[in-house]
Amino acid sequence: MSHYGIVSEYRSANPLGWDKAQNLVRLHLGELARYYHASAQKSKSSEDYAEAIHWYRLYLSSFPTDKDAAENNFLLAELLFEAGRFAEASIEYQHTAYDYPANVRSADAGYAALLGFARQIESADDSQKVILQKATVESELKFAGQFGNDPRAAPVLANAAEKLLNLKEYQQAAEVAQKIVDLQPAAPAEQ
Repeated sequence: MSHYGIVSEYRSANPLGWDKAQNLVRLHLGELARYYHASAQKSKSSEDYAEAIHWYRLYLSSFPTDKDAAENNFLLAELLFEAGRFAEASIEYQHTAYDYPANVRSADAGYAALLGFARQIESADDSQKVILQKATVESELKFAGQFGNDPRAAPVLANAAEKLLNLKEYQQAAEVAQKIVDLQPAAPAEQ
């Protein structure tokens, strides 16, 4: 497959042939990614994870606007999370949530990015924790802004306000708390 991708010699030597082969290449790249993804889930082998990541990335770089690109990007993010690569997973989840047109995975991807940040914070040293907490707040605010009707929006905003208080960002914490108060329908009492 790598001989026929977007940066392949075949494409530069035979653009017309590559155009004709695109559908098959797209289909096979997706199948290879899912095959190695399933293998990695069974074996937990770093080689299988690496292979699946390779095929997902090749698919996405070759067909970034394909109708299945958002779904494949979400699966790449899931794979990275399963492999314990939480920083990369958060980036890919955010890409799925905010950079593709709205899709069935958008809100779940935005929320999963927050879970990825939480996992990063667990193992970070003190200097990195502050940076990650600020990045998490930014992602939380983006999630609540984009998916305000999602039932997870109020708890996400409450977490953001709490983190801002801990970071001594009092003005922004108050602004986020006001957003919680203003939610319609109203946020649950615990928030």
